[in-house]
Amino acid sequence: MRLLQIIVSMNPAHGGTSEYVAQVCRALVDLGDVADIVTLDEPSATWGNELGRVFRLGPTRLGKYGYSDKLVGWMRKHATQYDAVIVHGLWQYHGLATWRALSGTKVPYYVFPHGMLDPWFKQCFPLKHLKKQLYWPWAEYRVLRDASAVLFTCEEERLLARQSFGQYRANEVVVGCGISRPQGAHKWIGACEGAGT
Repeated sequence: MRLLQIIVSMNPAHGGTSEYVAQVCRALVDLGDVADIVTLDEPSATWGNELGRVFRLGPTRLGKYGYSDKLVGWMRKHATQYDAVIVHGLWQYHGLATWRALSGTKVPYYVFPHGMLDPWFKQCFPLKHLKKQLYWPWAEYRVLRDASAVLFTCEEERLLARQSFGQYRANEVVVGCGISRPQGAHKWIGACEGAGT
């Protein structure tokens, strides 16, 4: 199988999503699959080099939104080489660009929100949530609605995602996480699991 992973950055300082993509790509390659990565990192970045083919389409504009005028064209030219495209994360241009590039094609795309639809953000960051509400109807709603599936790590995450925004519509699938815990994290992860968080 040939899979294309799309993520804003593979910089490990950005946290769990880049680590998730790295671990999944290693596992896919071990199974004999192709697991290429598209990022909006600068072309000179080296994050992810050990994983295989990484296409860096930065630099980006519009601050943290990560707009790249190269992404839609690149996707339209290359996406047909893959069996599926997986978008990691929300609220940045890479999801909308994937939707724009693949709408009307036979290439399926999947969205992995990585917890970014949790209503906790609405309660703890109401101003950011207001900004996301403005963005929701013309971008993220469409990206999720038209995805072949929106992937969640557990049933609770799937159910909570429905509470964050109106007009939510998605083909929801629980797939689990499927990666190993970070080294040295077993103590605090176990404590969190025991506390029910």
